[in-house]
Amino acid sequence: METQWLDPYLWAEQQWSTLRLGDPRRTRRAVQLGTALASCPEGSLPQQCGTWAELKAAYRLLDGSTLDHPSVCRAHWQHTRAQAEQTARPVLFIQDTTTLDFSAHPATVGLGHIGDTHGQGLMVHTALTVTTKDAVPQILGLAWQQTWTRTAVNKGHETRSERAKRRTEYDVWAETVQAIGPAPPGCTWVSVGDRGSDVFSYLRIARQLDWHVLIRLAQNRCVRTAQGDDKILDWMRRHPPVSTISLSRPAEQGRPKCEVVLGIAYDVGWLYAPKNGAERHHPAQQVWCVRAYDLATGGQELEWVLLSTLPVTTIDQALEKTTWYASRWLVEDYHKCLKTGCRIEDRQLRTAERLTRLLGFLSLVAVRLLWLRNASRSAGDEPAQSYVPTPLVQVIATRLRQPVEEVQLRTFWRAVAALGGFLGRAGDGEPGWQTLWRGWLRLQDLAWTPQSIQGTCG
Repeated sequence: METQWLDPYLWAEQQWSTLRLGDPRRTRRAVQLGTALASCPEGSLPQQCGTWAELKAAYRLLDGSTLDHPSVCRAHWQHTRAQAEQTARPVLFIQDTTTLDFSAHPATVGLGHIGDTHGQGLMVHTALTVTTKDAVPQILGLAWQQTWTRTAVNKGHETRSERAKRRTEYDVWAETVQAIGPAPPGCTWVSVGDRGSDVFSYLRIARQLDWHVLIRLAQNRCVRTAQGDDKILDWMRRHPPVSTISLSRPAEQGRPKCEVVLGIAYDVGWLYAPKNGAERHHPAQQVWCVRAYDLATGGQELEWVLLSTLPVTTIDQALEKTTWYASRWLVEDYHKCLKTGCRIEDRQLRTAERLTRLLGFLSLVAVRLLWLRNASRSAGDEPAQSYVPTPLVQVIATRLRQPVEEVQLRTFWRAVAALGGFLGRAGDGEPGWQTLWRGWLRLQDLAWTPQSIQGTCG
């Protein structure tokens, strides 16, 4: 993403200067608001805007009838898709749904119920686009994002035809692929989803649009194998491992980050359509299945049974699909960035419409933060000059008292985080969102300060 090295204003101008809001002043206001959000992602709107006049102008913009979430994001989505079309390697469109919880703000109107229906919030579904190079995910950006609110449905009083026509949250997977559009000729576009994406209609529609899918199975569906009809999960669990792969499992729910050894098995079959519902008359789909599970517990702690529409006929192809699915953690990190790095759930706006419009801005700021965090953790031994403009590396090299050519990328990013307050102690782990972003902004300021190049700036 080439815009990462621009200052917040130039970056915001590239994202939002093409907005058509009926008045050029509104477009300029959108760029100014985007600049403020990018300059201080974790701040509140009053902190980001700085003055009462600027804050009122931001509220007027977020109230505007010509502005909505898709229009705020559309230029970025189109740019991401254009990059995906120009990429020779397979492109992963990693989909995931998250809940934005605004239960602490009961005065906000227009939200839907969440959780046990006593809370209120928004549902957000994101397609984060990445490519893989030497097993290191390269983030292109967002290709699509959709928001909706849950409303009560009186299911007991629906007719069969009404139930068949009613949209469900499972439809969002196919809707995302349809919104992005058919895969261009010669491109390998792969939609990656977790257990929530185990929907037959989604698989069928994706294949009609020349997409491929990589799904983690949740249901024990019927499948035709070389040995006869079977249940897909039972069938794959009877396969012995043919290879292993070491995987770094991120920390979650109080469990620390750890390394696990996964056993790998794979086979091919034909997935039958469901016996009931609108999909029941469609033909079976040819699929390749990969089972990856932790050998230490026999799959009790970690098991992925993956369904791929791309062929898996070798161990290397099976390992590749496992690595692709492991990249799915990036979209979870993106949603964490939206919540912690941009503090979207702390926004105290009065209507759901204002929140979704603000989400349009913050969704792109979160991509910028995720890219920054991801860059700090990859290609660590390579020269920083290969990735970062020389004036910025020069500032860090001067502070470290090293030649510019010898500053490695990992060293560079840890020094940037140190500018933002990262201490780098043995138990601190890798730099987080806030320290990296504060350090990055300070680095840009230092790059324009003559004495910083001379090493006199502390």
